[in-house]
Amino acid sequence: MKRQRLIGICAVMLLLSFSVYVSSLYAQAPAAGAPAPAGQVAPPKKSGMGTSLWDMWVVGGWAMYPIGLCSVAAFGLTIYGFMIASSSKMLRPDLYSNVQTSLENLNIEEAINICAGNPCPLTNILGAGLQRISHGELDISNMEKAMEEASIEETQNGLKPIGYISIMAQVAPMLGLLGTVSGMIKAFQKIGMGGMGDPEKLAQDIGEAMITTAFGLIVAIPAMFFYFFLKGQYIGNVARLSRMLGNMTHQLVLTTKRGVPAQSADSNNAN
Repeated sequence: MKRQRLIGICAVMLLLSFSVYVSSLYAQAPAAGAPAPAGQVAPPKKSGMGTSLWDMWVVGGWAMYPIGLCSVAAFGLTIYGFMIASSSKMLRPDLYSNVQTSLENLNIEEAINICAGNPCPLTNILGAGLQRISHGELDISNMEKAMEEASIEETQNGLKPIGYISIMAQVAPMLGLLGTVSGMIKAFQKIGMGGMGDPEKLAQDIGEAMITTAFGLIVAIPAMFFYFFLKGQYIGNVARLSRMLGNMTHQLVLTTKRGVPAQSADSNNAN
């Protein structure tokens, strides 16, 4: 847990540093209408591209809207990914001891009720295996097969929203590249109409080409980082989950070999 928190803090610091660096690059450009230093002649005003975020958004054109949607989606999916990949949510150590006690007492019905009342990857997988116990007979092969099937399903469902972060990370720079191509096409069209002698006519189109690429990468770089981070954390928790389930299954088998009949759901309902 300490290592994961340290990695998360380092990731946030890295992203903040990256944001400050990008902001400083735009802040270095002189603001429009700023007074010239003493002893220098102020350059004539030009209707060029502004340096504020809104000015860059406007110059970026239509491609900025889908890139903005990708950034919002990536941010929301990252927050959700941290929630589902958390060890406390996946492994539920608060329930592990209760389920372990029920299995040691061979009270299968109580263990099933705990799993049904507290849905999470641990209880969903274990509950699927316990459902294969009927009439006090423990078929370990069927139980492990059911747990394996449930484990595959739980893993796929958990990795889906994390995988969507990767999609956003790949789509955002492609949209930026599309905006770049669109801006260059407009610039070449103006050059063909004789606009080569007036750079102001090309400034907005070239600005659209550069800004869309920059914003696409700004969205993609942190999204790709968090995708790999959350995927690694989720897979690590799945490995720990498999070990915990293996320990509980082993404990159930050892307890059954003592000769105490298991209290299955069918036997309790019959009583």
